[in-house]
Amino acid sequence: MAVPDFAEPGWFPAEYDAESRRFRMRWVTLEEVGDATFLDRRMKIRSREIADIDAETVAFHDLPAPPFLFHTAFCGSTLLARALHAPPRVVALKEPLVLHTLATTGMRAAAAGTRTRRNDDLARGLALLSRPWAPGGRVLIKPANQINGWLPQILAASQDSRAILLYSGLREFMVSCFKKLPESEQRIRWMAQALLRSSPLAPRLGIDPETPFNLVESCALAWHAQMDIYAQALRGDRDDRLRSLDFAQVLAAPAKSVRDCAQWLRLDDEGLDERVGDVFSRHSKATTGSYDAGERERENTRVIDAFGATIDRAVAWATDAVGPAIEMPEWKPLRVDATA
Repeated sequence: MAVPDFAEPGWFPAEYDAESRRFRMRWVTLEEVGDATFLDRRMKIRSREIADIDAETVAFHDLPAPPFLFHTAFCGSTLLARALHAPPRVVALKEPLVLHTLATTGMRAAAAGTRTRRNDDLARGLALLSRPWAPGGRVLIKPANQINGWLPQILAASQDSRAILLYSGLREFMVSCFKKLPESEQRIRWMAQALLRSSPLAPRLGIDPETPFNLVESCALAWHAQMDIYAQALRGDRDDRLRSLDFAQVLAAPAKSVRDCAQWLRLDDEGLDERVGDVFSRHSKATTGSYDAGERERENTRVIDAFGATIDRAVAWATDAVGPAIEMPEWKPLRVDATA
């Protein structure tokens, strides 16, 4: 079995086994990382080279702290990550499975000693993910939104990192969820359950996170749970490491928004304008097809024509029934000046 060279980022931490505390490393190419929409088992990897390593053997102190792009799902995070991806100087890792596994196993840890080991392994996993692909390069990590409840622990494990909290409004979130029907309905329901497990929203409402919520309930609960998680994170941001960004702002001024993100996250922005023009003219997940602002608007119009009345009723119900149970964030909008 091949022995991974920790200085070589091509040895990618594909999975983590909590029981054995071992990382499964797979050999990947930079092209495979960039092409993949999600860095999980759906990723197309040509090489069969695999090596398992003990978490205890991973050093996690002397690597550059990665910036993070947190998001609330269906809010353009994949598009933004692709626009910031400028290999090999900047490599965007989109929803790596290993981070999702580290976070979910950490959330389930009950004993103090187990929690400490999980936090240490989280730091080790982040170190493996953050190895630069070029001298002086940086790695941007976009976690899956289902682990937003672990946001404080992720930032605590990477104390010099900055992050952006990307989001959309409730109605925009609902429209995006309905746009992905019927394929994503079950995933939306699972997403709501996952977020409620790590949010104080469920006990405030007196509901069981494992309830099989319907689609409208799932959309409403997922969005509000994430607003509550963001509110807590921003309130606790004593070191001023967080900035918020409404995706509507990105759509209104793509090049400026992406450049502001790059500057705040301390990422190389060389060639950014050309890259933004290319990325924003394609679908973020089906990158071989064209998909511009006009097509996005036509797609939204089709959804509203079909589901507009239902969405309006859902937003009104969610605002009245769920909204009072959360704390809305005091946003820290992304505005970059010369000293940022």
